[in-house]
Amino acid sequence: MSRLLTTTRLLIPHLVRAVPWWPFGAAVLLAVLAQLSVLAEDPLDRAVLSGLWLAAGALGAGAGFALPDAMGSTVITPVSRWVRQWLRAALVLLPAVAVWTLLYVAVRQTVASHITWPAGLVIIQAAVCGLLPVAAAAVGARYRETTTGALVGPAAQGVLLVGSLFFTQQASPWSMPGPTGWTAAQHVWPITLALLLITLLLANRESTGPAGA
Repeated sequence: MSRLLTTTRLLIPHLVRAVPWWPFGAAVLLAVLAQLSVLAEDPLDRAVLSGLWLAAGALGAGAGFALPDAMGSTVITPVSRWVRQWLRAALVLLPAVAVWTLLYVAVRQTVASHITWPAGLVIIQAAVCGLLPVAAAAVGARYRETTTGALVGPAAQGVLLVGSLFFTQQASPWSMPGPTGWTAAQHVWPITLALLLITLLLANRESTGPAGA
């Protein structure tokens, strides 16, 4: 453990310089702009919640660009791949979660007198929206350590979003719970979150290639 902590401390400054920050910066700007609906005199609940979902998705997509490690596939590195990948993920995921949390609190306080929603479901939905492009980008980065690998994240995000829009009313995972609680479609969110965490864990595992040691 002591060796791992020392390695982490020494590696973080190098990763901070290596990670491309402009996609994350652009994602933060988009996440903030997505909340403009709360400034309306009588904001619609769907518009407000869509802004929070969009913010989470944008932050996750921006975070995914930190995962490809261009040198990892070309040279033998002294640090294990799983250490490098989890540190890369943490460098962007932690500020992404912080930004979304601040937006969520600000939006909730702003519209508290107009709109109420189930906090647990909305937070799980946002977690899925944000983690999906990260997990997909991690899979892409495992096989292609370039920006092309990171683009798998937004691509998967777009395909699944469009697919989910074909489900309507009670079959839609985006509908709000009724008085009887979550619908069957809404139970897909925690299951999806668990699957995404497993995918990220598998994608960031040690490489079997010669450059992964």
